[in-house]
Amino acid sequence: MTSWVQATLLLLLLLLLCLSAAGGQLQEEALLAFSSITPINNVVQDPRSGRVYLGAVNTIYQLDEALREEARTVTGPKEDARTCTPPVSTPYCQDTKPSPNVNKLLLVHPSNGSLIVCGSRYRGICSLLNLSNVEQQLYYSDSKGERTYVASIEDEVAVVAVMSTYVNKDGNTFNVFLVGKGYGSLDSSKLISTRILQDYRDWVVFESIIEASTVQATPFVPKYLHDFRHAFKEEGFVYFLFSRTMGSTDNKNFTFVSRLCEDDPHYYSYTELQLNCGPGNKYNKVQAAYVASPGKELARVMTESGQNGKVLAWHKVLFMVASPDDDGADSALCMYPLNTINERLVDIISACYSDSGKIAGIPAVDIPYSYKTDEFCTSHIDVNTLNKYKCGADFLPSPLASKPEFSLQAKAVIIRRGLLTAVAIAVENDHTIAFLGNSLGEVYKITKVPVQTCHLKTDCQSCVSPWDPYCGWCVLEGRCTRRSDCRRAEEKNGWLWSPKQQCVKIVSFNPPNLSCKKTQQVEINVPSLPSFGQADRLCCVFPSYMSDATMSSGQITCALPNPVSLPSTPEHQDFVAVPIKIVVNESVELAVREFNFYNCSATVRKAESTPCMSCVASPWGCQWNTQDHTCQDKDDTVISICVQGARCPQFVNPDPVLIPVGFKTTIGFEGINLDLYQSLITSFTNFINNSFFFLHSTLNVTLYSCSLGREDCSLCKNADPKYRCVWCVKRKSCVYEKLCTNDQGTECPDPHITDIIPRYGPMRGGISVTIKGSNLGIHKEDIKAINVVGVPCIHQEKKYVVSTSVVCEIGPLDPLRTNWGQVEVEVEGGKRGTSSAFFTYRNPIARSVHPANGSKAGGTVITISGFNLDTATREDIAVTVGEVVCTVETFGVAITCRMGEYRADKVPSDLLTVTVKYGKSTTTAVPTAFQFWENPTILDHHPKGSFVCGGRTIVVTGSGFDLIQNAIMRVQASADKWSGITPIEYLQEALSKNNTVIQFLTPAVNRSSETQLFRTFIQLDNWGRELKPFDYHPDPAFDPLTKKIITETSIIVVTGRGFEKAMTAKEAQAFVGDVPCYVNALQDDKLFLDPPSSQPQARSKRHRRRRDTSSDPLDLLIKFGNGEWVVGSVHYESNNEVPLFIIIPAVIIPMLLIILVSVYCYRRKSQQAEREYEKVKHQLENLEESVRDRCKKEFTDLMIEMEDHTNELSEGRIPFLDYKTYTDRVFFLPSKDGANDVMITGKLDIPEARKAIVGQALNQFSNLLNSKTFLINFIKTLEGRPDFNARAKVYFASLLTVALHGKLEYYTDIMRTLLLELMGNYVDSKNPKLMLRRSETVVERMLCNWMSICLYQFLKDSAGEPLYKLFRAIKHQTEKGPVDARVKKAKYTLNDTGLLGDDVEYCVLTLQVLVHGEGPDVTPVKVLNCDTVSQVKEKIIEAVYRNLPYSQRPKVDSVSLEWRPGSTGQILSDIDLTSQKEGRWRRINTLAHYNVRDNATLVLSMVLHNQQNYDQNQDNQEERNALLEDDKVFHLVRPDELDEMKSKRGMKDKSMTKAITEIYLTRLLSVKGTLQQFVDDFFRSVLCSGAVVPPAIKYFFDFLDEQALKHDNVDEETVHIWKTNSLPLRFWVNILKNPHFTFDVHVTEVVDASLSVIAQTFMDACTKTEHKLSRDSPSNKLLYAKEISTYKKMVDDYYKGIRQMVSVSDQDMNTHLAEVSRTHTDKLNTQVALHQLYQYASKYYDGIIQSLDEDPASQSKQLTLRLQRIAAALENKVTDL
Repeated sequence: MTSWVQATLLLLLLLLLCLSAAGGQLQEEALLAFSSITPINNVVQDPRSGRVYLGAVNTIYQLDEALREEARTVTGPKEDARTCTPPVSTPYCQDTKPSPNVNKLLLVHPSNGSLIVCGSRYRGICSLLNLSNVEQQLYYSDSKGERTYVASIEDEVAVVAVMSTYVNKDGNTFNVFLVGKGYGSLDSSKLISTRILQDYRDWVVFESIIEASTVQATPFVPKYLHDFRHAFKEEGFVYFLFSRTMGSTDNKNFTFVSRLCEDDPHYYSYTELQLNCGPGNKYNKVQAAYVASPGKELARVMTESGQNGKVLAWHKVLFMVASPDDDGADSALCMYPLNTINERLVDIISACYSDSGKIAGIPAVDIPYSYKTDEFCTSHIDVNTLNKYKCGADFLPSPLASKPEFSLQAKAVIIRRGLLTAVAIAVENDHTIAFLGNSLGEVYKITKVPVQTCHLKTDCQSCVSPWDPYCGWCVLEGRCTRRSDCRRAEEKNGWLWSPKQQCVKIVSFNPPNLSCKKTQQVEINVPSLPSFGQADRLCCVFPSYMSDATMSSGQITCALPNPVSLPSTPEHQDFVAVPIKIVVNESVELAVREFNFYNCSATVRKAESTPCMSCVASPWGCQWNTQDHTCQDKDDTVISICVQGARCPQFVNPDPVLIPVGFKTTIGFEGINLDLYQSLITSFTNFINNSFFFLHSTLNVTLYSCSLGREDCSLCKNADPKYRCVWCVKRKSCVYEKLCTNDQGTECPDPHITDIIPRYGPMRGGISVTIKGSNLGIHKEDIKAINVVGVPCIHQEKKYVVSTSVVCEIGPLDPLRTNWGQVEVEVEGGKRGTSSAFFTYRNPIARSVHPANGSKAGGTVITISGFNLDTATREDIAVTVGEVVCTVETFGVAITCRMGEYRADKVPSDLLTVTVKYGKSTTTAVPTAFQFWENPTILDHHPKGSFVCGGRTIVVTGSGFDLIQNAIMRVQASADKWSGITPIEYLQEALSKNNTVIQFLTPAVNRSSETQLFRTFIQLDNWGRELKPFDYHPDPAFDPLTKKIITETSIIVVTGRGFEKAMTAKEAQAFVGDVPCYVNALQDDKLFLDPPSSQPQARSKRHRRRRDTSSDPLDLLIKFGNGEWVVGSVHYESNNEVPLFIIIPAVIIPMLLIILVSVYCYRRKSQQAEREYEKVKHQLENLEESVRDRCKKEFTDLMIEMEDHTNELSEGRIPFLDYKTYTDRVFFLPSKDGANDVMITGKLDIPEARKAIVGQALNQFSNLLNSKTFLINFIKTLEGRPDFNARAKVYFASLLTVALHGKLEYYTDIMRTLLLELMGNYVDSKNPKLMLRRSETVVERMLCNWMSICLYQFLKDSAGEPLYKLFRAIKHQTEKGPVDARVKKAKYTLNDTGLLGDDVEYCVLTLQVLVHGEGPDVTPVKVLNCDTVSQVKEKIIEAVYRNLPYSQRPKVDSVSLEWRPGSTGQILSDIDLTSQKEGRWRRINTLAHYNVRDNATLVLSMVLHNQQNYDQNQDNQEERNALLEDDKVFHLVRPDELDEMKSKRGMKDKSMTKAITEIYLTRLLSVKGTLQQFVDDFFRSVLCSGAVVPPAIKYFFDFLDEQALKHDNVDEETVHIWKTNSLPLRFWVNILKNPHFTFDVHVTEVVDASLSVIAQTFMDACTKTEHKLSRDSPSNKLLYAKEISTYKKMVDDYYKGIRQMVSVSDQDMNTHLAEVSRTHTDKLNTQVALHQLYQYASKYYDGIIQSLDEDPASQSKQLTLRLQRIAAALENKVTDL
């Protein structure tokens, strides 16, 4: 469950605890509980009946006061979908599935005995249940639309509410509840709403009856991220507690409490106050809250603190738990007195109403949810009349909020580790108790706990140790109780309260101890004794003795037992501890403490070597008897022969203290306190020899050896003089001086060198060399010279070690000298030592580095390879990568080092040089060897939890993991300061890793307490991130196995608790013996296993030793990760096998009978089917024979044309138009001026003198258009004019698009606003399906232009190529057959109205074309002999200039065509005097007319003017004109023949008409079949949501979906129509029918006719309407009838795919639009567009001025004045401005 659910659950749970605790005396024996099988979301109690209601997932429970279930109602799962608009039964709710119903809201409505229940299904619709029986539903309706959606379908959105009343204008009072709800993407956007609970006039139950509030404004809700946590009502005000952001790009949360008057129906009084919790508002996000009276003690403390004014015990305080919103590591409890909150709110309201929003001259008031930046607190109400407006007014600013500087501060009174999610408050004994719940409380049970289980505590200490404020120790009854349950609690010290941590204790005894040989009375000091009555009897109880006790002045006196009844003294102890219990009334124990009885004779056991000292030093006051050498009790009668204190006889001060090993030494010492023995001994010697008396003393001396650690002469001479060590030459060792009398050496031998470290150094020196050996001097000054390979080496005196080690820094070696040699050391006295080992100078060379890249956080271990790299010691080298230090880890033939952090900004970095520095002077480097990359990214992890036993596989997904060498999962166990637990870390290395996935096994952790927190981190080299969320759950609990007999078909059911918390069926393992079981299903309390079919071997060793039998028990082991549990033993049932000779006949004989019957039935059916087939076949043959003759010719054409023509399609460059030309053609080419439109030409007729003024005025007009208020008024004014027709609206919208192109975000906002209004109009008029069908409004054309802008890049990148290929294929197919140049009909087309019906005889010619003036090369061009001269010119120009776009090619009228059949040439012309004449009809000349043959040569020449003469030799222009006027021109078919054909067809019979239609249809089919691939490719490119979908489409479709959900009469079909009208109909059809809008091409009429058919097919595919086809349907419809269903599915899948895509946020869309504006705006004629727009403003000037004057918002912005100034400048007017 989400955290808010946990918070609500725990909060209400604790509230129930408080209610039960305060509800009077309860029976302590009963522990009442109720369990729910699903998580509980909300708990409420009916204050009148005491019933408890639980809102759980999928269920509402009704319980009595004892938590016994009375009734329940099931609320889920329900068939629902996130995007479904209720009711779900409509056919427009698709993709529904059973979904859990999470209870969002539970409120008791006592006035009519109902329970308000709101869940997460069906958009948060609520219902009313009967308080007496929740199984009875009083009200529910899912057909009232969005106005009744109360809660949220989103799990993360919290909902709070409080009951209230509402009084309307008529004085009627209604029961309502006020709801506070955050924003969900599919919810209504009302933050605060008032919901009515009855039908009244137009209002329905649960409808939001307040609509005019600013806090409900749609555009502002999502950006503030409200998270409501609590709602309450107090003293006529309603309060909401929530966290939100400040609405900026920073998503940091702040806590606010808002208040409004309960009788304020318009929310004028809505005011927010920021609450800060902890130092620096560290705990800035509220998690839960509770309002309660503070109690006497807390009120006193809060008053004394001085921060909250005077707080009384009955005042209300807001207790709030909060946490940092970026880290849930700790949380805090803060307190805010409600009086202080109200005072601060009044200050804010007063400051706004009277003091311009300032307190003490500092701005203190803010206005939330508004874009206003100007002053808003402009009213000045007299302070004395403020009370009249304490609930605001319509003329006063609203809503209000405090600025952060005037937030209400509070200290964190309690800070706890972990995320606190619940708080409840109770007062007990004038003290306040806070119950806190954290996010680990995965509670599924509600429990009433009687007085916090006080009765379970059996002694005073366990009673008071939990600090339980409900418990105390009832002294005279000897039990832990509530105060009210202790009969004598009111007497002094009769009831000891737990938080005071006080018990009745024995403080001391008098005497404190006693000899075990004596007895007497003892006085016992017991403070805090209760008052005893006359009937109370005190006694002292010992283990085997009891005596009466008396009490006087807080002292209890009782007799001790006789010595004989005491237990013996324990071994190794000199006393025995006997417990003394003080008991009242023979049964109630008051206190107990041990009394010590000592035994002096046992004290010597502690130190038998010094018995006297041990005796007299004991704490019991014992004395030593010198006569019999015993330790006795203190007895004054024998004091003369006893010693006490420090008078024991002993020996001290040995001499000497230092004694060399191996040399005999006499030791002397002194005696003290020997006077007691003077009468017994005469001398020390006699005393020693006396056999009757012993004196025990411990003397300490030191033995030492000179040779230990002094192996050579120098070390020996360096010894401390007190040891008197000398170097004995003969023995060659260091000895005590008296052990070497004659061979003491005065001088040490020459130095001896045993080793050199290192053996190699760089040629430039600068490194340290350590020389090991012996006799290398006694002092550092003794070293006189060091030479390495003859080069002086500087002595490092600080590193000198006496005699054994000398360190020096080598110098550079002369390149001319030998680079190797010995090391020589000279010491004091001229003695020299030379090494036997050699030192070599050489230079290291680094060659390569591996790996070559790593993350910027560092931690990558690189290996440097090369030659002579070990030319120093590890301490002398340093490695750097660029400026980054690399710490050396290993040094040798190769060097490894660990990378530090890369702190530069450039990532990835340049290829950096890896440098190894040796000492001070030598470096070697590998250039461009290493590169830092961005740190890895963790995107997700799954699963999200583990049991504490660990071993669960966690898959972490992300990117950049290949850079990582060491991946570790680190689990941090921590606890707060109260627990005293030391933090521990658990580590686990990765199981496997690739670039995007890392797998870990969770480490096992030790959970010391239920509240202990675990934080899980992923450490990737030096980079680490915490896994959130990730929880460690307690290990599951398993119940003993009940069913222990396994049969072949049985399953094993293992029961327990907590299985689902961190395990799935796929991960769980189970074993019967040694064989694994298949885990069939896993539920939270059940595990279903499929056992092995045959009995496996036993798993335990005990069972393996036994012979396997069917009765052997087998362990059933469950394994969850690392955790293993043996839940019981199972047995396999022994089966009595049936003999095989019985089984075989019983099975085979019935099978044979079944097979025989089946074969018989099959043969009969086959024969019948074969007869039917022959009959149908005969009918088909007859039908085929009847149509074969008339279809033979067309069928032949069809087979020829169906061949693949794609290889003839040009693969040249696609001539895309640039952005400006594209927009000019889309926006303005359809205008009345066409290509001459001023927006395309960009030419304005403005005098030069006025250009500067006009330019400045147009800029001002642009700024005015950027005012949303002005622009909306402007558009509405124009649309209200009857003469502002559809063409003007289209043109105006296009002008507006260009003018606002620089701010497409603003343009989009305007379009959304107008679309919302348009949508409302259509929905209100009950015709929503008609919206966007035609461009009848400005906004519809704006939408078309917006789509054109946003999809331009998609055209170029994706859809353009298949569209161009389709266009080229149609053009190619059309031109392969005859095309009538006059009637624009073709033999090969998709359009039956453009089909050339007559059979035209033609043949294909290949012309050799020579271009005049461009060399001798000829171009072969394929044409038809029936082509007109102009058609031939077009084909020639197309072939010759195929690499040029159409706009750069010569036009047909600008070229002439000359045919040279012989020595003379002939100019070819469409019409001349040779043209064939048929009556008044003249046929256009064709190549056949001129008898041009195949492979003829033609010359193409350029002319300076259009050639219009019929013949080159004809000079009389007037005569040619007269000739044309008299004649009618045709090409292939005369128009009058077409009319005759139509009339004749009308007279023919029906069958003949059908035959002709079929013949022509085959021709259409031939073209369709040839083009099918290109049509499909285009459709796929446009309707494939799996590819790249432009963000504009997703953004706009989501907008339509969101708006549809807000209207009752908008179904799924309507939304489909809206999407079709906005994208396919408004954009794609336009682009498809007009390829010249996108490409630099020329579209002929015959090509356009075929494109229209495809466009119509595209439109049909996008409609929901099913087209019923018949023989009378148009051929165009029949042509694609088969494919239309496929295309429809493509459209449906496309729309569904877009709906399932990740939403495009407003921010992302604005970023995309801003990029389009930045890239293309400067290319457009923006100034011309502004000038043309102003023409409309000028034309409708008066109406616009009037509209602005009537708008208050326009008046406040002085828009009228600004327009007047612009008009004055643009029209050169002189005005009164």
